[in-house]
Amino acid sequence: MELQLALDRSRRAPLSLQIAHGIRDAIFAQRLSPGTRLPPTRELAQRLLVSRMVVVEAYEWLMAEGYVESRTGSGTFIAETLAWSQQPARRIQDPPRRTDLLAEKQVTVDFRPGLPALDLFPRKAWATALSRAMHDAKTGQLGYGPVEGLPRLRRVIAEYVARTRGLPIAPERAVITVGATQALDLMLRTLAPIDRIAIEDPSPESVHRLACLHHLRVDAIPVNEQGMRVDLIKTGRGAPPVVHVIPSHQYPTGWAMSLERRIELLNWAERHDAVVLEDDYDSEFRFDRSPPIALAALDAAQRVVYIGSFSKTLFPGLRLGFCIVPERMIGRLLDLKRFSDRCVPALEQLALAGWLESGLFERHTRRMRGVYAQRRSALLDALAEHFGQAVRVEGAPAGMHVLVNLDLGLGESELLARALQVGVKVNPVSPCCIHYEPDWASVIMGFGHLSNTDIARGVELLAQAWTKRGK
Repeated sequence: MELQLALDRSRRAPLSLQIAHGIRDAIFAQRLSPGTRLPPTRELAQRLLVSRMVVVEAYEWLMAEGYVESRTGSGTFIAETLAWSQQPARRIQDPPRRTDLLAEKQVTVDFRPGLPALDLFPRKAWATALSRAMHDAKTGQLGYGPVEGLPRLRRVIAEYVARTRGLPIAPERAVITVGATQALDLMLRTLAPIDRIAIEDPSPESVHRLACLHHLRVDAIPVNEQGMRVDLIKTGRGAPPVVHVIPSHQYPTGWAMSLERRIELLNWAERHDAVVLEDDYDSEFRFDRSPPIALAALDAAQRVVYIGSFSKTLFPGLRLGFCIVPERMIGRLLDLKRFSDRCVPALEQLALAGWLESGLFERHTRRMRGVYAQRRSALLDALAEHFGQAVRVEGAPAGMHVLVNLDLGLGESELLARALQVGVKVNPVSPCCIHYEPDWASVIMGFGHLSNTDIARGVELLAQAWTKRGK
């Protein structure tokens, strides 16, 4: 019988422990009998969309507890000596949480990625914009608005992306959405029926899960410092009809796709009649130079769908995003969107349009770029001070997070557990990985919402937790 496992990435329990407990419960329930060969680690990792090291850690835990045994050259098997293996099936509850691993303590410093400095958002100015929008709104704008978004906001967004991303478009190609995730979901529905999608490896877990919800086979394409390895995308009859890419600030690595790779991807898409979904994540917050030109700005054949949002530049609760769509796709997209949300709230659209027209939006973005640059420096300085040559940081030139690689002799699960033990939360890379395996154990550390003092204190606590001897 094929091993069936379900992972809950919202739980605190590390993925490796969830896998180990799932296999253990299957043994107790007699779904796996003594002598059964477990899937190879790479195969199970691919099936569960996790790093191979996560499965290796799960197998090591099972072996240490006596549930499985390794046979040289043959694989990993359910132990033949399990005396209770013939007992009636029963559901075994997880043992009580070990507070030294899963930290019942309150988290005092949370290096959560993607969260802006909400305490610095100009609430009074936004409240004024909302009040003005309500005062100036025409009666018709208080009813059901156009499914594609208000013409005024679509116009100013078209002007904004032309000015900042080198992407001149007709406003009619801009569609207002409830954030970037809805835009991606709507595009996958618009492009249906499709059977597969190529995505970057590593890439956001939300993209993996959305692909699964759409029953798509995933082609995991490695990335390096130049961006997605376009030369590794399948060609011919096996070519994927859709490619999802984050070219300006790849998540979680932070790398930017080179111009050569961008042109290579566009040429590939044209040869294979494919659509490219460009997620312009974090492009506004680049510290060393201007953001690279949008991939869609190089697309003369209208094969790129450009997706953006205001969750990072303003605040996530605003739930306003947009996509810029090739003309041939707009009709079907709007038909689907009509039954998804009918329309995006009008007052927020009007307030945002006012901000974009007045320059308040870009003024706020410039201010926050300076704040995030200072907080990034505080994090890099603290990591260098406490870990020296044992730390390697990627993705520092842009955004509100960095990928931190650590040569400390600890695996990802141990890094996370020890951090929680001292009241600090860092984020695992493994949920982002399909085949990708970092050379060193890695974690994602966001800094946008943390003060310099919180950052320094958090890294100091991590140093105490990660460099101490023993558990």
